[in-house]
Amino acid sequence: MNNYKHYIPILKWKPAEQLALEKLSIKEKKFISPLIQLVMPSPKTPKKNEKEKTYDEQLKEVINSFELKIPKIPEEIQRSWGNDPIMIDLSLIYTPSLRIKGFDEILRIGESLGIFLIPVINLSSDEETKKTVALLAKKYRRGLCFRLVRSDFIDMNKLTEELQNFLKLHSLSEKEIDLLVDLKDDDKNEYYKLINLAQQIPNLLDWRAFIFASGAFPVDLTDCKVNQEKYITRSDWKNWITQINSGLLKRCPSYADYTIQHPIYKESVRFFSPSASIRYTLKDSWLILRGRRGKSVYYLAYSNLLSQSQKYQKIFRGSSFSFGDAYIVEKGKDLNSKHPGGAKDWLVAGINHHLACTIEQIANLS
Repeated sequence: MNNYKHYIPILKWKPAEQLALEKLSIKEKKFISPLIQLVMPSPKTPKKNEKEKTYDEQLKEVINSFELKIPKIPEEIQRSWGNDPIMIDLSLIYTPSLRIKGFDEILRIGESLGIFLIPVINLSSDEETKKTVALLAKKYRRGLCFRLVRSDFIDMNKLTEELQNFLKLHSLSEKEIDLLVDLKDDDKNEYYKLINLAQQIPNLLDWRAFIFASGAFPVDLTDCKVNQEKYITRSDWKNWITQINSGLLKRCPSYADYTIQHPIYKESVRFFSPSASIRYTLKDSWLILRGRRGKSVYYLAYSNLLSQSQKYQKIFRGSSFSFGDAYIVEKGKDLNSKHPGGAKDWLVAGINHHLACTIEQIANLS
């Protein structure tokens, strides 16, 4: 992963993301090392006439649910991804003790299955979590990933000191650690500022990997009108490729993005029904075909339009390009089908196509 021609998709570890990853070919997977972000389960919906649980009761329920899920996660990873290097981030898990337990069990079980799991921490992670991850990195010899955020670069002297202190305290070297700089929301000026600041990190050429992440997909599709196409610029990709081609960087970072989802995670809202929309990744933009909420017939209409109309003939990649494209073709065959697919199915298709498209772009870099 020390070659910058490598793609790091950042994925919430949910069923849609898992299946989108699983449906990549073995050849495609050679160009990526995903970063998966574990999230807390959603509280169960009360049954009819059942009293709504208090906040504390719901918190206890989701923590118990996550604890039960922990031992199953390595098998999920192996099924969807295989045994190759994959980064695992627990920063969205509610409590330090739960994060520590998660890292301990997931890495232990993953190691027994032969999975190359790389734990991810932040400079702001609590000291016990940092200590645990450092010990696990040395125990299993898989290293670790430091995920740096915008605020870490406010004071470069402090950043340098914290990184060096961590290495010294835990007897680790740069070659055992991946550095991921995560801008999250894409902003052109901030992007260039941060990527230049990151070039000042001491011993930049010695770190095992150097990665730059950002996400340009909007928080929702409210700016996209129903029954009208909308193109959204993939500024995360465009900013990265501009910097790579500039010839001004001491070390070129690998590309990381949030696929077709907004980089800031919001927990699922109960009873929320997303619009029946298709998100289709192109070279420098996303094509959005937005339908109405709860109207799954739009999935059929838009998949037919995208895969069979002359209008999109030049941009639609065809069923052989990816699992997602094959799904679009299949659903576009019958406008009267009683099986249009749901929000999860279309998220799988969209993410899978995005992964395949970005992998192709990375693989074709000169």
